[in-house]
Amino acid sequence: MRFGSLLIAVLAGVAIQAHAAQDYSKEYQQCMKFTYGNKDKTEKCIAQELKLQKKVLKKSYKNYLKINAKNAAIIKNQHKMFESKVQQQCGRIRAGNYTKIQQGQCQLSMVLEQTNYYQSRSFVAKK
Repeated sequence: MRFGSLLIAVLAGVAIQAHAAQDYSKEYQQCMKFTYGNKDKTEKCIAQELKLQKKVLKKSYKNYLKINAKNAAIIKNQHKMFESKVQQQCGRIRAGNYTKIQQGQCQLSMVLEQTNYYQSRSFVAKK
């Protein structure tokens, strides 16, 4: 009986984690489907999604910071390091005509990963 309760609790925790994971918006996915390889349309889709995902990141960061207020200085420093890492990694991409697209996709993936990091560590157990 205890094993069954434990299994249900573990599965519920996995479901919560899976639900919390941030992903590309449906609008972005739809937008990218209809670019038909057009560079300008692709850049526009990426720019719009990056703007949206940065808002989600900011909200997740603030929530994470609020929940972990006693470690605020460390968290703020880590966030600055993350921003620097994005600029370094994505800024060094130099691929010619499609540089802006590749840089945008790089930024998007890193922002999503960081958002998921904050969200996965922002759950507060209810008493």
